[in-house]
Amino acid sequence: MYMLDEDVEWRKHWFVISDSALRYYRDSAAEERDEADGEIYLHHCLRVEEFDADKNYGLQLHMRDGLVTLSAMTSRIRRNWIDTLRRRISFRNSSENVRHPDNSDISDRENSSSQNAPPRTSTAPHDPGSDVSGPYQDEPNMRSNRWEASEGCDRQLERRLEDRTKWFQEGVSDREGEDPWDRVELKKGVVTSQPQVPDAQMGPDVDKKCTDFEQLPIVEKRSPVGFQNPQTTNEVLQREVVSLRQQIEALRQVRVGVSVCGPDAPCALKLEQMEKEHRERLQKIHDEHERECREIETDKQRLLQEEAKNAVQAMEALRKAHQEEIEKLRGHGGGETKDPSIRQQLRESISLQQELDGLSERYSQQCVELNRIQNSTEEQNGEIRQKEREMEQLRQENQELQAHLTEEINLMRSFITGQRSGVVPLGSYERSNSELEMLLKVKESEVDFLHKEISCLRKEVQTLTKENEVLSERYKQVYVELTELRGRSDRDINALKEQLKLTNAALEEGRLLSNNTDQ
Repeated sequence: MYMLDEDVEWRKHWFVISDSALRYYRDSAAEERDEADGEIYLHHCLRVEEFDADKNYGLQLHMRDGLVTLSAMTSRIRRNWIDTLRRRISFRNSSENVRHPDNSDISDRENSSSQNAPPRTSTAPHDPGSDVSGPYQDEPNMRSNRWEASEGCDRQLERRLEDRTKWFQEGVSDREGEDPWDRVELKKGVVTSQPQVPDAQMGPDVDKKCTDFEQLPIVEKRSPVGFQNPQTTNEVLQREVVSLRQQIEALRQVRVGVSVCGPDAPCALKLEQMEKEHRERLQKIHDEHERECREIETDKQRLLQEEAKNAVQAMEALRKAHQEEIEKLRGHGGGETKDPSIRQQLRESISLQQELDGLSERYSQQCVELNRIQNSTEEQNGEIRQKEREMEQLRQENQELQAHLTEEINLMRSFITGQRSGVVPLGSYERSNSELEMLLKVKESEVDFLHKEISCLRKEVQTLTKENEVLSERYKQVYVELTELRGRSDRDINALKEQLKLTNAALEEGRLLSNNTDQ
């Protein structure tokens, strides 16, 4: 709990209650060394009340010389402390009221044995913290006789209550250096056997028992063992320690089993389902993308083949028509014509024919180069798909290794937890700490190597993607060149058609002139 000091600042202390005082230490280790920071005398306390503190849940002790303000972490802890302190104050008052007749009886017995001194009585209340002469000098012996068997047990029960309250307040984690219940020291004997942890989950039962145990008064908790002999007290405490160890270890196993990062976590099934849906969606998108790419490639190949076929057919038809026209001119002219215009047209026609043949050759070469680029692009796509499959396989292996590594870490965690709790013996594990550390280092190196390999594969995929983009740009350039070449061929064909028409017109005109001269 926290205590408000003289500087009006909250200081955290470790509180331990006894019959007559409430001591506070810096921590539990200081309490074991008996290095108290201070002490609050309960016989000076008049009453205990709740207090609205600015930090957590406050309570005030009204002393004879002032106020002591404390603050608990939870309202239940505050209520338990208030009930405990009130019972101590009321028990002290009642013991002070009944102490006088007891001392009178003792004095009477002493006086009857000595037969000299008259009996002495007093009606004033006695302060347990003060020392008086007379019959009250035997009070420490009387108290030691009455509470000798229960004083140490009461302190142990109170310390165990405080430790368990703090443990439930702060939570038990696997990384704690020690178990608070391991600090329970018995007056005589030790627990020689360590219980086995039950498999059943006793969370609700343990919580209910802890709540009932915290609500029990201190007097009631110490009354069954306060007037028993030390051997019976030792056996009762041993059974209680064994039961509480079993319940705590069961709770720890349940908490470890339902950890946030464990395989049995509540969100594990949802995460697996989401991951499965994500993978299915990605696979569906990938398949659809590949199908669209194949359809586009098929349409492109079909269109290119149709265009090439149409261009070849058109050029063949023009070549045949031109050859036929030349043969007709030669047949009608009777050999070599003497008209210079006709000879000029024939030479132009022959040069155009040669140019057309050169364009056709270039077109064929461009088509061959385009086919080669398409084949290389398909090969690059195949390599990219292969790399993607390899990356998927490596990703699966990485997930398997991560799962295995998580399992190893859980095994080490359970090993360390069992070793600390004193329930699982060290000889039950085949691997030592050094072997587990070495195995963990090997697994980490394997994971690092896989990460590096995945990075290399990603770089290769990026390189192949860039090469594919370059090839696509080259393909576009070749396609543009072929389109321009086709347009130029169409223009040349149209020019040849016009020249053929002019040649035919000139031949008809020459034929008419020759017929007129013959007539």
